[in-house]
Amino acid sequence: MENSNEIKIQYYNPKLKRKIEIIGIIVSLIVIAISIVSLLFYGFYREKLTEGILTSGKILMFLSIIFLEFIPQMLSSHFPLIVSIISGINVFEAVIIAIFASLISTLLAFELGKKFGWKFVCSLFEPKKLIKITNFWNKYGKWFVFVSAFTPLPYFPLVFGALQMSRKNMWLFGILPRTISFAVLGYLVYLGFI
Repeated sequence: MENSNEIKIQYYNPKLKRKIEIIGIIVSLIVIAISIVSLLFYGFYREKLTEGILTSGKILMFLSIIFLEFIPQMLSSHFPLIVSIISGINVFEAVIIAIFASLISTLLAFELGKKFGWKFVCSLFEPKKLIKITNFWNKYGKWFVFVSAFTPLPYFPLVFGALQMSRKNMWLFGILPRTISFAVLGYLVYLGFI
């Protein structure tokens, strides 16, 4: 990570930040709308199209988790897993699909962030805010990743890579806790605790 006193601030672009926020909101609304429609018409789907819907539901859950893990936004990728299990998808299959989608998306976003992300991060935050973020990151970064990976809080592997987190720390504090969180949440939903 670059020293916060040496941060290159010429990249800040408020228009880009606003466009990214709008895209994140749109993606979140689409996922929520699809989930609500799936739950509202669950009985119809169950009677008429059970096998096709369950297969499509698995594909939709997979794609939703990939997008939600990759694009920095506020909707948790745990949401499609919960909806899928409630809709009748086998809990074991749902958890495996969620973990696989999360792994693909996290690794891709993290590596892209490491390679190209610093300009992206700089374009999203005002210079003063960026200095605060990097100072916080240098002090608590791996613990922030752990908490966001293990809970439904926003999880931003693209940003973690851009802030130059080591691959080892990403696996220990991000990917492994994220995997455990999908498994635990899936079975808690299945058993009716959530």
